[in-house]
Amino acid sequence: MLSASTIWIAFGVYMVFLLGVAVFVTQKEKRQKVGGSLLTASVPWPVLVMTYIASLMSTWVFFAGPGAYYRGGLGYWISELSYIALFPIIAHFTMNKVWIVNKQRKGAFTTPADFYYDRFKSPVLRTILGIIFLAASFPYISSVLVAIAQAAQYATDGAINYRMAVIVVGLIMTVFVCIGGVKSAAMADTVQGLLFILMLWVIVIACLIVGFGGSLNLALDNLWEHTQSFFSYPGPSGWTPYAGRFGYPFSCAIGWTIMLPHVFVRSGYFGDNLKAQRKLSFLTPVLQAVVWTGTMMIGLIGLALVNNLAASESELIIPYMIKNFVLNFNPVLAKVLMVGFFVGASAVGLSTANAFLSVSSAIVSSDLIKNTFHINVPKSKETLVNRIIIAVLGLGSLLLAIDPPDLIFTLIMFSIAIVMPLFPILVAGLYWKKATKQAAIVSAIVGTVLVLLTYFVWNIGGTWYGAIGMLGSTITMVVVSLFTKQPESDAAPFYEALESGMKRYYVVKDKKSAKAAAKAGE
Repeated sequence: MLSASTIWIAFGVYMVFLLGVAVFVTQKEKRQKVGGSLLTASVPWPVLVMTYIASLMSTWVFFAGPGAYYRGGLGYWISELSYIALFPIIAHFTMNKVWIVNKQRKGAFTTPADFYYDRFKSPVLRTILGIIFLAASFPYISSVLVAIAQAAQYATDGAINYRMAVIVVGLIMTVFVCIGGVKSAAMADTVQGLLFILMLWVIVIACLIVGFGGSLNLALDNLWEHTQSFFSYPGPSGWTPYAGRFGYPFSCAIGWTIMLPHVFVRSGYFGDNLKAQRKLSFLTPVLQAVVWTGTMMIGLIGLALVNNLAASESELIIPYMIKNFVLNFNPVLAKVLMVGFFVGASAVGLSTANAFLSVSSAIVSSDLIKNTFHINVPKSKETLVNRIIIAVLGLGSLLLAIDPPDLIFTLIMFSIAIVMPLFPILVAGLYWKKATKQAAIVSAIVGTVLVLLTYFVWNIGGTWYGAIGMLGSTITMVVVSLFTKQPESDAAPFYEALESGMKRYYVVKDKKSAKAAAKAGE
């Protein structure tokens, strides 16, 4: 449909923008004589919210999400909405406290394992967590490269070779993060987030107009007549069984919105003040609902137009509709939408990949090189070493993307599942002073093994995801803590920092003081 040159020019213009942001942020910090690592950031709330949303959405918005709604139907959308509303609660009781401890440590944390080490004082736990978080990163980064390369191949009717697209996109992505680091990625995400949300809804409206004259009722009537399974469990492809009604939203509420390493550092470390944390908690569900509703609408319209796509083809439902329906309606509009789809997919995908590359580099340099192998890198060489690590990680993800599984969804959900067992350790560390490092180590190992068994032995990963691993991790954390001991002095500085931080950032008044303050205000 599009020529290879059109796609490459569009991608080139977009990447020039990204590289421009990276250079701008780098030069700005030099002028302001701002020191620090490529791997840390402290940003105001608008940037925090948008970088969190952009890095969270990934290729899900333009690929895995529409395909999932095409296969799972309305029940899948309800599952999505059920966990979105939980984010403010989960963030308040966990990530805001993580943020407070990091602020008390003067923003020294760069990896999720830094927080766990501060609480449990276990080098072994730090190493195990570093490996687990790193294992979650590679599939996710690869899913981005797979999606963008598939989009380029499909949009050009095969004129762009899939492997060549993977290589080119992977290399450019890696160079961007090497140049600008976390702060440039966060700044670019603010613009990219708005871009992909706008592009998503433009595609929804255009396809609805082309397919059903702009009438949602006609699309729903068509589904009711030909594909009633869209409105009930387990969905059109039998893809949302009863176990999945619990397993999927539960996994996303914990693994996707909190525990993936790139969202952990954004929701727990990046906010420059408590106001930013609160804005993140309350605006995220709103933006998620806007995005997921648009994604669901694409799946709905696509299924109403054609209901016999294979599972792997369903993830390409957006370019399929553009090529097979919009093109006949208006060729110019079709080309504009296809370019917009490709750029939008690239924007949201690279946001996530950039975030993952940055935090993965921090995991390797801090958790493994510095704290596991005890190799001290001179401060003058830290930036160079971090860039080398980013380059190696980017190339590793590139190699994995060359021969991917059938569904991008599979890569994403495995990454989510593998980090879920680490959540009970986080909660126990925050709220239970008797939780021990021995329990945390065993809990992390048992939970991870159970997730691997869920996927590769019991073959129920597609319904339960990381739920069984998290259950095993929770039980192990409690039982082992009851039978082991750790010196109270290990955790005392952590709780002192948390308590003093709570007093510093939260003003708690008793009822008498509150009434007096209210009267004074009158």
